Amino acid sequence: MSDIKDAHHSASSAADVEVATSFPIHKGTSSDVDIAASYADQLTGENAYPEKEWTRLRWKLDLRLVPLLWFNVTLGAMDKVTTATAALYGFRADTGLTGNRYSWVGSAFYFGYLFWCLPSGSLLQRFPVAKLMFFVQILWGCILIGTGFANNFPTLIALRVLLGMLEAPIVPGNFLVLGMWYSRREQPLRLGLMYTGLSVCFTGPIGWGIGFLAGEHQWRAMFWITGGMTIVWACVVGLFLPDNPVKAKFVTERQKAIVIDRLRADQTGVENKSFKKEQMIEAFLDPKTWLMFLFNIWISIPNGGLTNFAPLVIKGLGYTSQRSTLLTMPTGIMQTMSSYMCNGGVFLCAKYFPQKHCRTGWVMFGIVVGLIAAVFLYALPLNNYNGRLAALYMSYFYLGPYIVALGINTANTAGHTKKVTTNALVFIAYCVSNIIAPQFFKATQAPLYPLGMGAILASYVLSMITIAMYAAYCWWENRRRDAIDGQKDVRVHHDTDFRDLTDKQNIHFRYVW
Repeated sequence: MSDIKDAHHSASSAADVEVATSFPIHKGTSSDVDIAASYADQLTGENAYPEKEWTRLRWKLDLRLVPLLWFNVTLGAMDKVTTATAALYGFRADTGLTGNRYSWVGSAFYFGYLFWCLPSGSLLQRFPVAKLMFFVQILWGCILIGTGFANNFPTLIALRVLLGMLEAPIVPGNFLVLGMWYSRREQPLRLGLMYTGLSVCFTGPIGWGIGFLAGEHQWRAMFWITGGMTIVWACVVGLFLPDNPVKAKFVTERQKAIVIDRLRADQTGVENKSFKKEQMIEAFLDPKTWLMFLFNIWISIPNGGLTNFAPLVIKGLGYTSQRSTLLTMPTGIMQTMSSYMCNGGVFLCAKYFPQKHCRTGWVMFGIVVGLIAAVFLYALPLNNYNGRLAALYMSYFYLGPYIVALGINTANTAGHTKKVTTNALVFIAYCVSNIIAPQFFKATQAPLYPLGMGAILASYVLSMITIAMYAAYCWWENRRRDAIDGQKDVRVHHDTDFRDLTDKQNIHFRYVW
C-alpha cells in the first residue's frame, strides 16, 4: 500500500502514530487533491450554515438532478429492450431470427457493454461526466434509428453490440454524479427514485400504438420512435446536467461549499481527474470488489431472462400481441415498488437508527420475495393463467435488492480511480449475467421455459449467500478499524479529507452494510 501524508498536518498524537503504523501516509501532490478541496473549510465560524439552509438547497438539487438521472436510467432500460416489443410485430420473421438467434440478439447488447465497461470508466474519469453522456446518447439514438432499417441477423448483432458500448458509461456516470452531490445517508432515497422499472410505461403504450400502424413492418417504428426520443433527451442532458458541484452554474459559491461540507464526513471525496494505477490495483485486490462482482452476476440472471422473454411468455398464455405489450406494464410497476420499498426502507433505517446497519437486510428481503414468486412461476401449471401472470409480475421484485446493492458498492468505495474501476467491474458482472441468462430460455421450451425459471431460482439462493458474506466482511473490517483509530468519533480529519484516498488507505473510513 502506498504511503499517504497530508503536507498541512503537524504534531501527531499517540493515536495518530498508531494510525500511521497501520495506514502509512505519503506526502501528497496536487494530483492527490480532490477538486472540492478548495471549498472544504469555507463554512466555519460566522460562515456556518443552519440545517434549514441545507434542506432548502437539497430540494433545489433534487428538483434538478433526480429527474435527469431518472430518465437517463429509464431511457437506457427502454432502448435496450425495444427488441422484446418488436418481437411481437414480426421482428423475428422479417430479420431471419430463427432458432435461438433471438436470444443472441438479446445477448449481443451485453457483449458491447462488457467490452466497453473498463474503457468507459476511463473516459468517465478523463472527461466531464455530463458532456460525455450527451455525446454518447446522441450516437446511441442514431444507432437505434439505424436498427429500424436492419434486415438480417449479422446487421442486428453489430448494431446491438454498438448500442451496448454506447450505454456503458450511462449508469456508472449516474452513480458518480449521485455520489458528488449527496452523502451516503441521503443516497438510498435518491437512488430508489432514480432507478425504477417505469420504462415499460413508455414501451407499453408505444408498442400498443404501433399495432394500429398500417403495413407489415410495424416493428421498425419502435426503433425510430425510441431513437428520436433519445436524441432529444441527449440535448436536455447537455443543457441541464452539471459535470460536478464545483462547475455547476445553478448553485452559488456558498451552496457549493455546503454540498461539499455535507460530503466531508463520508470520506468519499467528489472527483479527481488524475488516473492512479495503485488505486486500480487495489480495486482488483479488494475482497469486497469480488463479492459484489459475484452478487451482481447472480442477481442479474432474472433481469437478463425476463426482460427479453416476458412479452413472449405473456403472449404464450394466449393473449394477442397488442394486449401482451400492455400486460408487460405491471412488470415495471412491480420493479418500481420494489425499488421504492427497499431503498425507502434503507433511508428510513439510516434516519431513525443511524447506528444500525440494515442495507443487506433489505437486499435479502427483496430476494426472498422474488424467490417465492419464481417458485410459483416454476411450479404452476400452464393453464393457470392468472396465477402465472401474477407470479411473473412478482418475480420482478429483484430490482430493489439490485439497486440497494449498487448503492452499497458506491458508499463503500473511496478514491476516484478506484470508484470508476469498481463500477466498471460491477457492470462487467451485470453484462456477463445478461449474456448468460437468455441462453437458459430455450425456444423449444416455450412458453413455460422451465430451464430459465430454474436458473432464476438458483440465482436468488446464490445472491443471498454472497451478500451475507459481503456484510460479514464489512462488519469485521469496521471492528478492526474501531480498535486502532484514535479519532473515530471526530468529524473533520485534516490528514485525509479530500485527499482522494481509497477506503483501504483511509483509517477513518467506515463501511455500510
